[in-house]
Amino acid sequence: MKLNFIGSYLSWVMDSYDLGAVVITAAILEKVFYPTLGLLGAVLPVVFTVAARPLGAFLFGLLADLRGRKKALVFTVLGYSLSIGITGLVPPYAQIGIVAPVLISMLRVIQGIFIGGDVSSSFTLAMESVSRRRGLFSGLMQSGTLLGFVLVDLLFTSLAKSPSFFQYTWRYIYFTGVIPAVLALLIRAKMTESKVYLEAEKDYPTKGLQPIWQTILVMIGFWVIIYAGPQFIPVYLGQVLKLPPATYGFLALIMNVVGIPTMIISGLASDLLGRKTLGVIGVLVAFLTALWFYSFGTPSIGSMIAFGIGMNVASSISPAYLAERFKTFSRATGVGSSYNGAFLVAGFTQLFISGLSAFTSTSHSAIIVVGAGALVAGVGLLAGPETLRLSYLKV
Repeated sequence: MKLNFIGSYLSWVMDSYDLGAVVITAAILEKVFYPTLGLLGAVLPVVFTVAARPLGAFLFGLLADLRGRKKALVFTVLGYSLSIGITGLVPPYAQIGIVAPVLISMLRVIQGIFIGGDVSSSFTLAMESVSRRRGLFSGLMQSGTLLGFVLVDLLFTSLAKSPSFFQYTWRYIYFTGVIPAVLALLIRAKMTESKVYLEAEKDYPTKGLQPIWQTILVMIGFWVIIYAGPQFIPVYLGQVLKLPPATYGFLALIMNVVGIPTMIISGLASDLLGRKTLGVIGVLVAFLTALWFYSFGTPSIGSMIAFGIGMNVASSISPAYLAERFKTFSRATGVGSSYNGAFLVAGFTQLFISGLSAFTSTSHSAIIVVGAGALVAGVGLLAGPETLRLSYLKV
């Protein structure tokens, strides 16, 4: 079962590596593929990626519930490893015109489908393979997203020093992304189905999705906070504050590094306080952190440490909380659709910020959007049970 958790954890490293690559290179992608759109061109690749995730989550979630978690995981890793590699090969707008942004947009949609599908099985299999301290392992699992961001930040910061960075060196970030994907495939070949899944009564997955309205609310709020917070920081520092790539890449790296222990400790705290309680505390802390930074903070190592801590508390409960809300025969569909279905709203977070920026400053726009996310997540959490005590997942 250790192999199940490791293989699933690598899913999250790869998931965030891909998303981190798009976020950290947003300003470059805008200039290379969407040169006439400005800030909108910087956020479109992110939007295309996350908006496609719900479809993949539902389709591969059904496959995982009906045919097994492992089978779905093999399909998804093959899909997203090919997609991220091809992204690095697309010629710029200056060479092939409108075909360039069309190809990038299509590749981001395909990537979103496979990454979204990967979530359905990886979250589910990891949590079904853990019998004790599920909150701790939930935080560890979720922190895999930040490890992926750290890896891409390190690579970005190193490559940004190259004089040819804006010409072609940035593409190495996407080529390198194939490596962890191949590693994940090799490990998944040796993974096994969880005992919980094998012994559970089977039924059609859609019959067990009653809690989904409430879990989607929670995840919409969590992801709006993340996309208006940590995932907006590279765009904010690069596009708004005009910091050079090497500088904002390093600051984003600091922010993501401190988020890793924050998530693990927060997940452990949820084993003591409860998932619901920890989540409510976390969204309040996130709002106060965003209010402080976007109003008074300056881009420094200290501010990025504080930002990285404050914005990453709540989402640490996501794997455990979602897995505990759904019965086994519908768990992969429910978990994946909740986590990724939220992107139908949250995936447009940075467009909301961009739109609000026409009426107020970008800083104030980010605060408003983080506040809205915190409110939605808080309402969703309060509407649901405390899954530490009332859980459908018994191992």
